[in-house]
Amino acid sequence: MNTYWKAVLGVILIFALGVTSGVVGSSIFAQRKMAAFLQRPGLTLMNAMEKRLTRNLDLDADQKQLIHEYFMDNLRQHKQLQALIQPQVRQLNHTTVQQIRAALRPDQQVLFDQNLKDLHNRFSQFASNQDAGNPPPPESQPNAASTNSGPAFPPTTP
Repeated sequence: MNTYWKAVLGVILIFALGVTSGVVGSSIFAQRKMAAFLQRPGLTLMNAMEKRLTRNLDLDADQKQLIHEYFMDNLRQHKQLQALIQPQVRQLNHTTVQQIRAALRPDQQVLFDQNLKDLHNRFSQFASNQDAGNPPPPESQPNAASTNSGPAFPPTTP
């Protein structure tokens, strides 16, 4: 093998290693960001919004703290509102599931029920971590977080 082909092969190998390391690095970064979001969606979104809205304002430490408290208060209020309407959302979704089941043949109902169960299982693994790192619910709503313990489409009994 002459020097020319060694150089070409070297360049190709360096390029391939660069692409591979870029793909692996990006994948790890994306997985970590997604895991953080799924564990604490409210807090993650609120922090991103806070950072985005205040990035070029040259805030002093007191302003940063005050604005952060405003964002956290907003998040708590969102959770209160969600707790208030969640029962209505669940009832609406339950009604929709029943309407869908009524339109299906018995063999389709079995598959549909399995799909609902799979969906519930997939999302319930994050329900226990959903409020981790998020602000606690206000004292006036002691069970506000417990109303959001699963997906909006709960499994139904056939």
